Amino acid sequence: MKFNKKTAMLISFTLGTLLVATTALADIANKSGYDQLKDALKVTAEQGSEKFDSFTLDFSIALMDNGKTLMTSNEIKKYDRLKGASETISTGESLNGDKNNYQYYADKTTQIRVSESDPTIYVTEYAKPREGEVFNNPFKEDEAADLEKILDAIVGSLKDYVVVVENSDASKELEGKLTGSQIPALVNAVASYSLKQEFNGNQSNMPHLTKDVYVNSVSGKANVNKDGVMESILGTAVLSGKNEQGTDHDVTVEILVKLSGINTTTVTKPDLTGKKVVKNIARETPGDEIANPEMFVGKFNNNILIEKDNKFIKIGERIIEITQIDNMTITGRYYEEYKPGFEEYATPDRKFKLDGKKPEQKNYSGFDYTTESGIKGNLYIDEYGGKIHLNMNTSMGGLHDSTFSPDVE
Repeated sequence: MKFNKKTAMLISFTLGTLLVATTALADIANKSGYDQLKDALKVTAEQGSEKFDSFTLDFSIALMDNGKTLMTSNEIKKYDRLKGASETISTGESLNGDKNNYQYYADKTTQIRVSESDPTIYVTEYAKPREGEVFNNPFKEDEAADLEKILDAIVGSLKDYVVVVENSDASKELEGKLTGSQIPALVNAVASYSLKQEFNGNQSNMPHLTKDVYVNSVSGKANVNKDGVMESILGTAVLSGKNEQGTDHDVTVEILVKLSGINTTTVTKPDLTGKKVVKNIARETPGDEIANPEMFVGKFNNNILIEKDNKFIKIGERIIEITQIDNMTITGRYYEEYKPGFEEYATPDRKFKLDGKKPEQKNYSGFDYTTESGIKGNLYIDEYGGKIHLNMNTSMGGLHDSTFSPDVE
């Protein structure tokens, strides 16, 4: 689930998205609320990846415009560190009104995906048990220290706005709120630019804000019980602006993360009895490697559409033919075929050989390529959807569509 945080304070209160767990806050007497929160998140990330037997994270996002809900997403993630198993139950509705309901299960030898929109259950079985943790500590990533420095620099004196309230039962609440002129000009400038870039695309349900865009308010709250367990983190940001017609909009983003079931969570493998199951046997595939690259040899396509007379009209097809693929290289060609009368849409730069290579950097699952005419792009393999995503630094012709499905007819 990818959603850009629009302000530094919202980031600081939602760093626990993938790592909320539990710990006692140490040496807090001489530290600000902001530093207490950071310390808690660092230690809880370590607890979740190395010490807890099991736990559950409940992660929710809601996006609203003038009080009307535009998008929701909820993921319940269960982790069993001892068994090396995890389970995700996801529900929600996208900006386009599509339902996103699925269940994902993984252990050392099996991956299972169950989708409400597809009666087929896809199962990948690994010949050798896979290594690695089910919950990774993000603070141990190579970029973590640099990102923390950047965050601290952006937050600056704003850390003084994070306060700690100690309750009579020894529990604590960490809170912070900024409004109006308290929000730095730099944060407003970045948020304004990001909001315009993020929302002013093809999502018809989103307000297309073009002027007077600014961060109206940002608030956050983290609850810690008497044992030092961080039970929840809530972050809210309100971004305001006007569309081309001058209509005012308040776009609200709410993010809530809750922790439960420490050492009592049970991860359940889906029951496949009587279900329509598609299985594939995969060799050991560390990192972002493709389990069965040979399955993607063949033809993939999508429709080229234009708008005419208030209708969508198919004028041709985009086609990818893959002739060779492994986890380091991919070879094939891209071309377009047009119906009679629409040949004018064809251009030479939309017909080229695909000779792609995987870059050396870590955590990169795509292939980079450069066409004979010098156009650069990248290609990604979607194993679960059985699709190819092709991106190129030029127009694709007609309405944009970078997703290609197998030609199985």
